[in-house]
Amino acid sequence: MKSWIWAVGFCLLAFSATAEDAPAPTPWRTIAPENLLLIDTDYGRTVIELNPEFAPNHVQRIRDLSKVNFYDGLTFYRVIEGFVAQGGRGEGDGARALPEGYGTLRNENDKASEGLAFAPLGSPDLYAPESGHVNGFAAAQNPKTGRTWLQHCPGIMAMARSEDPDTGDAEFYIVLGPGTRYLDRNLTVFGRVIDGMQFIQKLNRGVRAVESGVIQDAAKRDIIRSFKIAADVPEIERPTYQVMPTPSDEFEIHKTKKRIRSEAFFYRHPPEVVEACTVVAPARLVE
Repeated sequence: MKSWIWAVGFCLLAFSATAEDAPAPTPWRTIAPENLLLIDTDYGRTVIELNPEFAPNHVQRIRDLSKVNFYDGLTFYRVIEGFVAQGGRGEGDGARALPEGYGTLRNENDKASEGLAFAPLGSPDLYAPESGHVNGFAAAQNPKTGRTWLQHCPGIMAMARSEDPDTGDAEFYIVLGPGTRYLDRNLTVFGRVIDGMQFIQKLNRGVRAVESGVIQDAAKRDIIRSFKIAADVPEIERPTYQVMPTPSDEFEIHKTKKRIRSEAFFYRHPPEVVEACTVVAPARLVE
């Protein structure tokens, strides 16, 4: 009996020591309300985290235009299956003029790597020397040039432009499908969808071969009912979202599960590689 009691006590002490030694999970990062964009359509609400760290001027433009209700009543007028959903001023004679004093924006395609909390992916990348994440956003970097940029992944929000790199103003798009990394550093990424992507996927499509996907029947263009920054919404109506921190032990586990397919279903195991665009930093609504 004494031996049994001693064994139980030893196990309890060992468990206690293990629990004390285990690192506490890193708290999830709460998104500041001024960096939370709420887009309402007839399908539901889509929530976007804005990224002033990489695109401060573009984010400020979105904040300023949303404050004057510029986008309310405009449409997603160019929607191409598997490519992008574009909204904003519109096209042709029906385009909405920008408020006075709003000019074009200089591209904000990359920034100095120094000081960034870059979490390496640990897998090779086709488009950059290194791939990973910065504060939840899929990012890439070049150690030789010391520059880092955001990747064109499904769900990112970026500014459309004409041929001149510095002609973006208010036209935005959300990437609908994979295969757009060739746009990296050519257009400014300033946000990513963290909730409600299914509502963007429901938008009516145009035909790519007809005016580059512009929906010809204006009645079929989905209307932006509301386009608001959470900070401008009454506090009682304001949602709060948190994002899994990158880097963190929790995110490393999340990446490993994507990289190593150990389920019994896989009788032939795929290579232990992963793409940054497929390792989305989880976000959650705080009730």
